[in-house]
Amino acid sequence: MTNDSATTARVTSGRGLKDIVRSSGGEPPPRSGAGAMPVWMGGALAALAGLALILAIWGTLSVDPRQIGGSGLIGALPPVYFVALALSLVGFVASLSLPRFNTALQIWQILVTVFIIHGADPIIHGLPRLEASYRHLGIADNLAQSGQLDPTLDAYFNWPGFFDLLGMLSGSTGVKDLMGVATWAPLGVNVLLLAPLLALATRLTAHRRHAWAAVWLFYLTSWVGQDYLAPQAYAFILLITLIACILSTFTGWAWHTDRNRFSTALARIVGKLDAPAPQQGLIGLPRGDSAVLVVVCAVFLLAMTVSHQLTPFAAIPMLAALLLTGRLRLRFLPVLAVVVPVGWLVFAASTYLQGHQDQLFGSFGDIGTNAFGSLSSRVSGSDSHQFVVYTRLAEVAVLWILAAVGAVVGHRRRAPWLTAAVGALALFVLIPIQPYGGELLLRIYLFSLPFTVCLAVLPLMSDKPSGPGLRRGIALLVLGAVLSVTTIVTRYGNDIMESFSTDEIALVNRLYEAAPPGSKLIEAVRNTPWKFQHYSGYDYRSLVPAEPRPGASPLTCDAANQIAARSGAYLIVTVSQLHAADLRGSTPAGDLRNFVATCGTNPGWTRIAENDDGVVFRIEGAKNGN
Repeated sequence: MTNDSATTARVTSGRGLKDIVRSSGGEPPPRSGAGAMPVWMGGALAALAGLALILAIWGTLSVDPRQIGGSGLIGALPPVYFVALALSLVGFVASLSLPRFNTALQIWQILVTVFIIHGADPIIHGLPRLEASYRHLGIADNLAQSGQLDPTLDAYFNWPGFFDLLGMLSGSTGVKDLMGVATWAPLGVNVLLLAPLLALATRLTAHRRHAWAAVWLFYLTSWVGQDYLAPQAYAFILLITLIACILSTFTGWAWHTDRNRFSTALARIVGKLDAPAPQQGLIGLPRGDSAVLVVVCAVFLLAMTVSHQLTPFAAIPMLAALLLTGRLRLRFLPVLAVVVPVGWLVFAASTYLQGHQDQLFGSFGDIGTNAFGSLSSRVSGSDSHQFVVYTRLAEVAVLWILAAVGAVVGHRRRAPWLTAAVGALALFVLIPIQPYGGELLLRIYLFSLPFTVCLAVLPLMSDKPSGPGLRRGIALLVLGAVLSVTTIVTRYGNDIMESFSTDEIALVNRLYEAAPPGSKLIEAVRNTPWKFQHYSGYDYRSLVPAEPRPGASPLTCDAANQIAARSGAYLIVTVSQLHAADLRGSTPAGDLRNFVATCGTNPGWTRIAENDDGVVFRIEGAKNGN
């Protein structure tokens, strides 16, 4: 039996952590930075972070949303905002380099950075980001009002866990309007992620300063934008918490490594490639407590499964990779991770499965279409949109190159690196399955990011528990500055189409007042802040998806007339639709304006509401005929 196996046996016997470390031939990790540190130094850095926060709030409050152009938020932010960002970055690196590590100070520094980057949008716009946020509010309201699931209404109703949770939150607090929750959800989700991210990074790295630097880098490079009020954000928190729990409590080989040639060879390869699993963050629990935690892990899997289509399947290769590298001793857990989501899809989500088999399995095995097809379709649209896309590609490339270098450095230093590497790479096995609506690569980047950053910062951190030192500290600061600025571009580059105004919300409310229940409601381009109420009370239609359409033909009045032919319809056109069409190339340049000007004067088309950000038409079906 190898040393890893012996350690595993001791963990299950309920002995304390010090006994485990001592009996495995190691010593508890030294307390980093035991040297003296003046009290004023920590206070000064805390005050610097506070100043950065004040300046950031002041800067974002001065932004006029109507001045935001095609390049996104970065073109409208005042210089004082970037001064605040620079102060927060300097404060974090300086805090990380202090002789004595101060956990409370690091938490404060991270939270300030998170607020500066991820709190900018709710301060500037004061409304939920992305049209899907409004749709999700409507689904939660529908479930809370009806108390019933209708799987035929929408795909969401086949995975209702997150929306049931929202409805329960609304009912238990008495807050019926969750618009404010949706507005601040991106900031709240990132704050909730801090604890599981830190727990995970602690088990993937050798020193806690390294772990904090990795978490900091995560927030500087998290631009995917799936932290809004959505099932993906909820499931991602559960996934990171699950993996952190496993690595903290159930690490080790799931079998005796001398059982056969395969297990012996596998353990030998892992031992040569990687350093022993770090002891920091390792928790030794009594057998009864371990059994309870096993049940909790199973509940996490179930909660992910009933809430999101993709995340449970992302957990499968992650758990399998941990099992095969001696970091998961619960051999049944990967099996359970397969059985639960497949069983849910076959039985609970059978309505969706029967109607979408071609969408689910039509591109199975087609790596080119699933990966590069979706990627190439995004590199289109206006010049400013293409600039955002290319910046995203460059940021991902830089991060992955740094991660590759970090893996090499970790191997040479005999520092832990293999678990982070397999955690990041395991997700690429999802590519042959399906493109997930063209967003698979984005989700893979998101799921792998907590692992990737642990490798990316490794070359910039000392191999000792002390701080990074002057040269590495400067390099870490420069890297943080570059990535944080590019993330403002990559995260908020599409701001003019992803954010909405109060005038647009007022126009939607006017539409609901004018249209009787059951009416057909049409949006010209799919990018409208609606469905937050009356989710199932209307027949919602879109003339054009908000996706790149090379060589798209112009919109015609007939497209709306045909929908309204029998009983009439209501058409809404908003400025966010116009921006989406122009940025992504959903319609020819300027086509939506021409569509409104031309069709708005047709017989049977009546303007019933209009403001600076849009217009609503009533289309009389009887007059248009077939």
